[in-house]
Amino acid sequence: MKNIVLLGGSNSVMVNGLQKGLKEYANVTNLALGSSTGIQNLYELYRIKNQEAIQNTDLIITESNINEVHNNSNTLENLPLGIIFKNLQYLYATLYTFNRPVCILILPFCGENYLIINNMHRFLANYYGLNIVDMQNYYQNNEIIQFGNKFGAHQLAVINRNVGKEIAKNIDIFKISKKSLDINIPEFKIVTPENMQRNGNFKIFNVKNSAFDEIVYRLEKGNSLSFNDCDGYEIIGMHSWNLSSNGEAAHVSFIESLKRGGAICLKNISEYMIKCTVSLNQFCEIQAEPKVDSNLIVKFNDENLDNTEFYHAAFTNRPDYIALPYFDLIAFFLCKPNPKMKLFDLSVIPTDIDIEIDKDIDCSYLIPNIVFFKDSMEFIDEYIGHLYPNITKHIDNVLTPQIVNKVKEQLSQTKINPQKEPTSTIDLEKQITAKIKNHLSYKLGEALIRANKNWYKGGYIKFIFEVMRINKEHKK
Repeated sequence: MKNIVLLGGSNSVMVNGLQKGLKEYANVTNLALGSSTGIQNLYELYRIKNQEAIQNTDLIITESNINEVHNNSNTLENLPLGIIFKNLQYLYATLYTFNRPVCILILPFCGENYLIINNMHRFLANYYGLNIVDMQNYYQNNEIIQFGNKFGAHQLAVINRNVGKEIAKNIDIFKISKKSLDINIPEFKIVTPENMQRNGNFKIFNVKNSAFDEIVYRLEKGNSLSFNDCDGYEIIGMHSWNLSSNGEAAHVSFIESLKRGGAICLKNISEYMIKCTVSLNQFCEIQAEPKVDSNLIVKFNDENLDNTEFYHAAFTNRPDYIALPYFDLIAFFLCKPNPKMKLFDLSVIPTDIDIEIDKDIDCSYLIPNIVFFKDSMEFIDEYIGHLYPNITKHIDNVLTPQIVNKVKEQLSQTKINPQKEPTSTIDLEKQITAKIKNHLSYKLGEALIRANKNWYKGGYIKFIFEVMRINKEHKK
């Protein structure tokens, strides 16, 4: 089997989505991380532990446009378009230098400034000669934008899964760029607390789960970090994972994770930057991009200073936000700009029309026929599951108790013939059970649970006919 390296956000993390389709025809190294933009894709390309997979890959897939659109339009974070475009140029210039086939995947999403951000990707694909699969353009051409908008930032897994399947199945059509460009990319460096100057004592944790394996250093009151041999670099990104007090990944819901976090402080003689991240494995931009020198200190925000910049996935403005007394750091991502690199400004990106993709790099014909596909049984099943995700839970927790109480009430009001009176509690329970199972709501609920468990086999389609049968029999 061929090898694929996958870079992206939560659409690439979803277990039954894009990565599952890719794995049907290829070995996949998944380096994706939820809620992250193209800068996290770039960061993963420079991590030492990823180099073997990158060197042996037959295709690198990158997707980040949805998170860039979302992070830019989020009123809290408001990630600037200029930073997004600059970091995308760094990403695609680096991928060009790898001399490997690349597939840029533009996923469908219509948030604010989506057109200009998607055009950034199209412009750079044309400039560097990198292959592209443009699902946003497909949705527009086939007039299914309103349909796609129903699912927000995550299309149904079945769609992305089949897109991944087609990409992996046709991996040989993705070619190395034919462009001959003079590339002068900046120097990038990943700095971890292990190779920084550590002042004070640090708790160190190795946190693992099925997808991640990271070394985390805890900043708290009484310790700090400073940089070694990094003069001339700027801090453009940060990797963190705020753990529980005992050093384990927080065992709380996703929403609760967004409401508990720590704040980091980057401080020199005259300026400081404060930013919060939460109890998830996260990578985000440092918008201030502070220059590194001998005076720059990294510490926990023990002075409780106000945030100077925000990350959308940290709900610091919520009244129930929990501020942790520490900050758990994995790494900083540094950049030393190269004055010889040709950096485009936003004036080259149209804001009113789509940039046309060069025919020799446009692989969008691999997108399955979603217009037809959206009427398939597999799709309808998952669509119903999307609309009613808690249907089985609702039946178990709400409908069934209501039915039981109603039947008990009916039995208590029924005059029982003394000659046929139950001789034990067991007999009464049997009567109640029989009565419940003969109730129309019970029969329908039971059929719905079976449909939910067998959704992947067309369960919801069968459910429609099952309802008709049950209703007909019940009337008799």
